Amino acid sequence: MPADFPPEPWDLRGRGWLTVWVAPRSAFSPHSPGVVPLSVFGQVLVVSAFVDYRPPGLLSYHELMAAVVVRHGIRVGLSITDIWVDDTRSQRGARAMWGIPKELADFTLSAGPLAATARTGTVPIAAADEHPLRAPGLPVRITTSVWQSLRGNAQRTRLGTAARVRPTRLRWRIPQDGRLGRLTAARPLLHLAVTNLRMRFGSP
Repeated sequence: MPADFPPEPWDLRGRGWLTVWVAPRSAFSPHSPGVVPLSVFGQVLVVSAFVDYRPPGLLSYHELMAAVVVRHGIRVGLSITDIWVDDTRSQRGARAMWGIPKELADFTLSAGPLAATARTGTVPIAAADEHPLRAPGLPVRITTSVWQSLRGNAQRTRLGTAARVRPTRLRWRIPQDGRLGRLTAARPLLHLAVTNLRMRFGSP
C-alpha cells in the first residue's frame, strides 16, 4: 500500500517564533550514532520553537520542537530531541523517512503577537507569549543538516530555509517536571520572530 504521507522533499510555508538557549550539555544528548553536541565549557546551544505551517505549503499543521546544535565529524547541524505536531501525516512521514521522533499534541496558537500552548490531553508541555519589539526584519537564508537516528544509523537530512527574521521577546512557560523541563535550567540568549518562512526538508 502507498504511504499515507507525502514523499520527500517537503516544501513548507509558514511562520515561527524561536528562542536560542544556552544549556548544560548533560541536559541534551542526541541519540544518533556518531553525533555529539557542539559544546563549549560544558554548554550547548538549544533552539526551541513554535511553528505554524500554512498554505500554500505541502502540509498545514502546528509544531513545538527543541533541537540541539551538534556535529558529525566536521559537519555542524541540528538534532531534534523533542517535537510535537497536530497532524498525523507529518508525524508518520517524519518518523519513517528521517527518524524525527514526532509525537501528537493539541495546540492553541494565535499570532500578532504570539500566544501559543501545546499539551497532551490535560498535561501542558509548553506555552509561549510574545512581547514584540520595534525592530526591522532582515531576509535570511540558511542551509543545514538535521541528524537523527533511523534504524540504528545516523540519518542526515538536508534542511533549507528562507525567511524574514526580526528580534522579539518571548516568555516561555515550561513545567519543570514536564518533557521540556530541561529548558528550565537553560538561559535564553536570543528570541526571534520568523515570517515569510519557506522551508524545504529532505532531498528529491
